Amino acid sequence: MYQSFRVLLRPYWNKFNKPIAQNFVKVLLNLPKISKALGLPQGFYEFTEDWINDSELNKTKLQENYKKIHLPHQIVRTEPGRLDKNAHWKFQQEYQRESPETFVVKIPNGRVWGQGGTIITPDDNVLADLSRIYSQGINEHPIFCQWKFPKVQCIDGTVAVLSAIAGEGYFHWMCDVLPRLELLRLSNIDFNVIDKFLVNAYQAPFHKETLSTLGIPQSKIIESVKFSHIRATQLVAPSLPGISGNIPKWACDFLRNTFLSGNQKKKSDLPERIYISRTRTNNRKIINEAELVKFLIPYEFKTIFLESMSVAEQALLFSRAKFIISPHGAGLTNLVFCDSGTKVIEIFSPSYVNVCYYSLSNQVNVDYYYLLGEGKKPPDYVDPGLGRANILVSLDSLSNLFKLVGLE
Repeated sequence: MYQSFRVLLRPYWNKFNKPIAQNFVKVLLNLPKISKALGLPQGFYEFTEDWINDSELNKTKLQENYKKIHLPHQIVRTEPGRLDKNAHWKFQQEYQRESPETFVVKIPNGRVWGQGGTIITPDDNVLADLSRIYSQGINEHPIFCQWKFPKVQCIDGTVAVLSAIAGEGYFHWMCDVLPRLELLRLSNIDFNVIDKFLVNAYQAPFHKETLSTLGIPQSKIIESVKFSHIRATQLVAPSLPGISGNIPKWACDFLRNTFLSGNQKKKSDLPERIYISRTRTNNRKIINEAELVKFLIPYEFKTIFLESMSVAEQALLFSRAKFIISPHGAGLTNLVFCDSGTKVIEIFSPSYVNVCYYSLSNQVNVDYYYLLGEGKKPPDYVDPGLGRANILVSLDSLSNLFKLVGLE
């Protein structure tokens, strides 16, 4: 009966808007036998610790499986350098931020759904603090719009969950995925007892290089893109390091110690002033880059294409740089490797401002400035979300910002 029902709905399903989809799922959840057969979650907990305290499973055992690593703490950031009197409203929102508690939990017979690593307990509840989707609330999570999951793949063993939302990209891989390995280490879990490590993907050179550096063998790696719905004898789930785009200090230290340690040989040929080009990418390019590069010649900036470099090479390059200019992009993740006092200018389209590298700069004491490109600026607290927009740079504005930075 269910298969016939699904076939009947298939031509119309993609036309449903989200509220209709969510309401449909709620109806299914009220039919326990059907919802159980579909594998749908029955609800959610905002905090993993609340689930442990409420669970009808072996509570004592679960409490032993939950280990706190870092306590919540307040982050206070300095204002960004800029030409405008008042900073863009997105920066103002980040002057103070609470970094949440970190922990590691073991979940017997737990499930993982989707490329972002959504955790489902054995009694079919989503754990929201392990399953974040950017700034959206758990009620907006796409899992609650699903009306059937892929067939579950059962893994007889222990699986460590490292996958995070957008974790296949360089920034989220370095700042969200890899630090979860450090949480495992801090919880004194022996990596030898972990049978599989679940990551978003294992395809890009930086995926392979970084996991190899951290001693994770390829034979133990499984990808969310291929294992989109699993159940393991035991999940080991480290918390996310912090709120997305707000990497904590301990995670910065972990990355520096891992990828700069033993990589500090003096290289006199490395430039101190670098401009990061995005001409080899598909978005957020500098429209007038030829003019910009020519403008930078007297200031002795070298144009860099990070796509051709290993993570170790990028780490060393940024650790030697004194001045960095770049349009907003994942290459600025490497600011984590900079020395204290390094100056950076990040360039944005006025239609897309993302302050994750401002947040990162504050954690490693980088002197951060930003410049908005030419074009109409949206009203305050309006975010068009045009993250792929290319950028037109005013060279006069950049020259004025250079004076503020003290660049000669």
